[in-house]
Amino acid sequence: MPAAVERPHRDEVRNRILAAAVQNFERDGYAGASLRRIASDAGFTKGAVYSNFGSKPDLFRQVCAARLASGERDVVDALFPVLSSYGRPDDVMRSISEKLTEILLEDAPWQVILAEFRALARRDEEIAAAYSKLQAQRIAQLVELTTQYGVLDHVESTETANPRSLAVVVLSLVNVLALEFSVASSVIDRQVITDVIERAIRGFLQ
Repeated sequence: MPAAVERPHRDEVRNRILAAAVQNFERDGYAGASLRRIASDAGFTKGAVYSNFGSKPDLFRQVCAARLASGERDVVDALFPVLSSYGRPDDVMRSISEKLTEILLEDAPWQVILAEFRALARRDEEIAAAYSKLQAQRIAQLVELTTQYGVLDHVESTETANPRSLAVVVLSLVNVLALEFSVASSVIDRQVITDVIERAIRGFLQ
């Protein structure tokens, strides 16, 4: 009698689907990615995708949240030294801006895919619901990180010392600059992005 085949654990199934989804979304974009192909690449049927994630929009939301979360942690890690430095010397300010630019450019492809997802959300209620949930999740995580690191502790202006507003500003700035770089890098190049980020940090600290 043949030995019983051990079924993969649910966490393993989800992780394999997520890994396959990352590759497919990066290669084909949101609209071009196929759940059937994602399932096949992960070694499962399309039913496994639906049973674990419910829908394509929700799968993308979870993939995108996980992919961008690490970059957002890096943003806070990079901002913390300059926001907690009473002297705020120009050389530190510039080095932090350059680090943030590096992080932004690494995430640029996902910002483009996110923009595609957002555009589709205008005409699709299911995608709109997933996008809203994703943004709320990203804002909440960034608020948690800035609060945990105490990045606002040394900002004198009470008007700007709002972690939620800071989160929205950071996410919006990153998205716009990444999109511009992706389609017009000869105009919005690395140097321009670094300068804009540095000016934004200086403005926030005033």
